[in-house]
Amino acid sequence: MSAPSKSQYAPDIPVEPWTPPKETTHGDEIHWAPLYTLDLSQVQGENWSEVPEQVVKDTGDALANVGFIYAENHGLDQEDILRQYALGKHSFEKIADADKEAFTADIVNSGSYCGYKQVGHWKIDDVADRIEQWNFGSAAYEVEAAKKKYPASLHPFLDEIHEFARFNHDVVVRKVLTVLSLVLKLPYDYLWNLSKKYETEGDDFLRYMLVHRPPQEDDAASKGVRIQGHTDFGSVTLLWSQPIASLEVLGKDNVWRTVRHKPNALIVNLGDSLHFLSGGYLRATIHRVVAPPEDQLQYARLNVLYFSMFDNDVKLLPIEESPVAREAAKTHDFWSERIRNGEPVPTSKEWNGLRISRYGQKHSKLGADGHHHETIAGHDVTLYNDTQPKNRQFYAQPQPVAA
Repeated sequence: MSAPSKSQYAPDIPVEPWTPPKETTHGDEIHWAPLYTLDLSQVQGENWSEVPEQVVKDTGDALANVGFIYAENHGLDQEDILRQYALGKHSFEKIADADKEAFTADIVNSGSYCGYKQVGHWKIDDVADRIEQWNFGSAAYEVEAAKKKYPASLHPFLDEIHEFARFNHDVVVRKVLTVLSLVLKLPYDYLWNLSKKYETEGDDFLRYMLVHRPPQEDDAASKGVRIQGHTDFGSVTLLWSQPIASLEVLGKDNVWRTVRHKPNALIVNLGDSLHFLSGGYLRATIHRVVAPPEDQLQYARLNVLYFSMFDNDVKLLPIEESPVAREAAKTHDFWSERIRNGEPVPTSKEWNGLRISRYGQKHSKLGADGHHHETIAGHDVTLYNDTQPKNRQFYAQPQPVAA
């Protein structure tokens, strides 16, 4: 499968090219996260069933310890990715506000992002977010369903957007899941078989996201945190790399490190669902978005992401067939209280809906550790609002956060 060709682009509608922001000149002062790079071209064979043992080992170690990796040689040209960023820019700048409002997703009641997310839906310590999103849900790829979810001004681009989304899932996510199945000592297609009905029994989505620069008083109140520290809730998240240096990951040593831009690469991280299914072996890493270095502050941060979920009915229990998951589960207690109370273990759909509907809605409470906590389906979800000043000293000498 390949990305949409130029012949599939909407022919009569001009879309301004997207020029990536300049990279920061403060790179020597930033504490970069040391991330492993997965070469996706090494996942080969019929149905991508063959992976070198060293690649399996190195990827497994990286995703068990850091939880973030790069992926390259995915099969797309840089031009393909720039086109997606151009469409993202177009969707925010050229779609009328009235259309955005009319197609705003009912996030709290539906537990789904499908549609438009307005600025201000989330709050961090009473500071409203400055983030716009268009979310293209896999259940709305069919033409008639899509027309009900998106304004007519986006309809000419939907085939192209959906084909790109399918490439993310059917090629990139599938290859990553092959590697992770082997990491867990399972048949190569085990995790893929829990993920392949995404257009009928799943809630995957492609996201265009624009993080505006907040007003000065909001930035001061949040100490530069634009998206609070959190885990993703699904299985695999793909972020198509762009140059603004503001994504940070929290290491096991409780130090925030910045993810460096890697041209024409993906940044891959895992979510709660894979953490649960792996018995806690694979890491769902806390990450956040903060104000970038001074020479990038003038830019709004545009992102193209893909969020993969397991099929709706997958129960989020450690995989019994995996010796790795069984061993890891001995030291991770996810659902015992629910089971003792006769309550069902949440499915992928239930977990995703709860996380989506409740995030940023002031349900969490400040704990003694200085972080915000919320119990969802009997599981403690931690949100990290702790911050550090964004200055040159911070970049040169990163400080651990409170444990």
